[in-house]
Amino acid sequence: MSKSGSLSPEEVAILIRARQIQRDKGLAKDVDVSRICEEAGVSRKTGYQWAEKHAPDPAKQDRKELEEKLARLQAEHDKLKQDYEQVDFENRARKLAWEIHHVDELLAKKKGTSKSKTKKKR
Repeated sequence: MSKSGSLSPEEVAILIRARQIQRDKGLAKDVDVSRICEEAGVSRKTGYQWAEKHAPDPAKQDRKELEEKLARLQAEHDKLKQDYEQVDFENRARKLAWEIHHVDELLAKKKGTSKSKTKKKR
């Protein structure tokens, strides 16, 4: 027996389902691949081809999910990059407008001349 925890949840599910099918079809618990293929009326080679074609492969599913996630992330990255470029352009335009209209100087003058007059309360 292999060490504990070496089976993935998908593998456990497949094995349990296989046992249920064996029981329902009247096959022994220790039936081997040759016996299964004989019951199905196919060769071992065909049996393995069927297993490859029809059994879910978690690795392929994981890869497909990762490829879909990668595509979504790339699209999101492209959108964010486009948004950043737009905001960066607008900010450079504002900075240039402030320089052209000497807004910094006007604000500095205004700040120096308008001192608030507050009354001290006792």
